[in-house]
Amino acid sequence: MRTLLGLFALLFAVNAFAADKKVVKIGLASNFSEVSTGSSNPYGGYFRDGVTLALKHSEQSLQKLNLSIEPQTFDYGTSDIKVLEATKKAIASDVVAVIGYNYSSNALLAAPLHQEAKLPMLTPSATANRLNDFGRYIHMGAFSNSFMGETLARIATSRLKASKAVTLPAANCAYCSDLSDSFSREFQKLGGKIVASVPVLSEDKVFSDAVSRLKSLDFDIVLIPNQELTSARMITALSNAGIKKHFLGADGWGNVGREFFGILGTATFSGYSTSHWHPDLKDSRSKAFIAAYEKMFGKLPNDTSVLAYDSTLLLVEAIRQAKTLDREGIENSLNALKTFNGVTGKFLLSPNRSPEKSLVLLKTDSHQFKVVETVAPQIGAKR
Repeated sequence: MRTLLGLFALLFAVNAFAADKKVVKIGLASNFSEVSTGSSNPYGGYFRDGVTLALKHSEQSLQKLNLSIEPQTFDYGTSDIKVLEATKKAIASDVVAVIGYNYSSNALLAAPLHQEAKLPMLTPSATANRLNDFGRYIHMGAFSNSFMGETLARIATSRLKASKAVTLPAANCAYCSDLSDSFSREFQKLGGKIVASVPVLSEDKVFSDAVSRLKSLDFDIVLIPNQELTSARMITALSNAGIKKHFLGADGWGNVGREFFGILGTATFSGYSTSHWHPDLKDSRSKAFIAAYEKMFGKLPNDTSVLAYDSTLLLVEAIRQAKTLDREGIENSLNALKTFNGVTGKFLLSPNRSPEKSLVLLKTDSHQFKVVETVAPQIGAKR
């Protein structure tokens, strides 16, 4: 009888524990279903994988607080209209925060709606400078275009001794024009001249007009501030046309280059780009992440997955420290965080700003992106 009573007591305690367990619902907003013209697919797959691994690694710490996190997906494909529809669905749901809107163009559409609805939004990879301007409910997990553009301008003038540059931003890409503007401002501040800014379209594949224009200009370097597939097609067209200048790009080129160099084919070029992370980095946190990701998903991670991983852990930390598990409680906790250590480095956080953290400078060599160095931000500089 005593044993039976003990079993009943144990079952009662387990059921009471389960009943008290708090489920925190978060949203995942991304393109989970359509092929992008600018970047390799499945873009949303790497994003989802990074979130999944982060939640797996957070289980133990959450269990100690009797918490669990339940993700809900909001798919917007490649349509701006669907981005707005997905944002409104997230706002109308019972999620307390949303991670996603991975492109700057997506994030810029979603941000004002999130701010108005007071639903915390954390974009892991959007880098648009204007995201700093929407208000306290908008958070970034990546550094800004200003930091990347300024770094590339310094590379152009110091390493490459360039004084004349051409930029080729995709006119229908918010990230591309923003990055081009950031580079141009810093390049001119350093004494360089922007010979021309030649707009293209992300969906273009031939770029004959841009090639003809560049052949008539005198310049030292070319900035291609576009997404992965568009950039690779442009470099291929320019290289095949005999334009053998140094090319510069940013995180839109990717950091591993499977699709990028596949499109490039036999065309060759020399240049530099920036990234948030690279699998060749030797620190222990990065190595552990690669091993865990490969074990869970059977493939190597890319920059999308590592940024999603870091941003999810950042949100989990805010959830763990929140005084209340509603939207306002999560927002207050996010704004209170000052530092965070992720796979992509140490974050210095301040409300409504992109985090200050190091970027990785890459050089193209034999159809590979190779790590040159990590570049530290100018702490406290205006962003």
